[in-house]
Amino acid sequence: MDSKGRLFLVRHGQTPANIDHVWHGHTDTPLTELGEEQRIKLGGYFHNYLSDVHVIYSSPLQRARLTAESIAVPGGHQIKTDARLMEFGAGDYEGKSFDELRNKLDFIQRVREDEHHRAPGGESRYEVTQRFVTAVEEFRENHPGENIVVVAHGLAIAFALSHWIDKDPSKWVNYQMNNTSVTEICLVDVEIKLLNRTDHL
Repeated sequence: MDSKGRLFLVRHGQTPANIDHVWHGHTDTPLTELGEEQRIKLGGYFHNYLSDVHVIYSSPLQRARLTAESIAVPGGHQIKTDARLMEFGAGDYEGKSFDELRNKLDFIQRVREDEHHRAPGGESRYEVTQRFVTAVEEFRENHPGENIVVVAHGLAIAFALSHWIDKDPSKWVNYQMNNTSVTEICLVDVEIKLLNRTDHL
């Protein structure tokens, strides 16, 4: 039987942007055929990660919401969406290739070096971290002793892990989240129980 008060962070399934290496932070991109297969496998296996799910929160972006649905359906759960769980929004740079962002616009390096750097019309790494962390900590307060699943995005999860675990915002680069990966974190003991697990694939 699962101990109560567990927290799981899940990244969404594969999208065309993942294949094409373009930035789709706030862009509501669909899942690919493989992404659909990944989420179905995740849903069928998730009870092996957590047999007693109490509540599921998701980013409202369809790639996360559809992935969350695969976890929710077997247990008949409703999904609660929260915009604070969305991915790092790059404003005017949405849809641009990582190659252009890295080499022509120097956006990637500047984001690495400065947590307050933002693209025109976008948000900063610091802002993403604060909204995501605030949301998840609020979920825990609202569901004491319950097992919570949060389905979100790779960078947002990495930023939060560096905040909670390392107390150092620069450490986000150490956390690479694969599509539909499952991470369990204990905020009481401040430790990672599972990291980037894809046993279901």
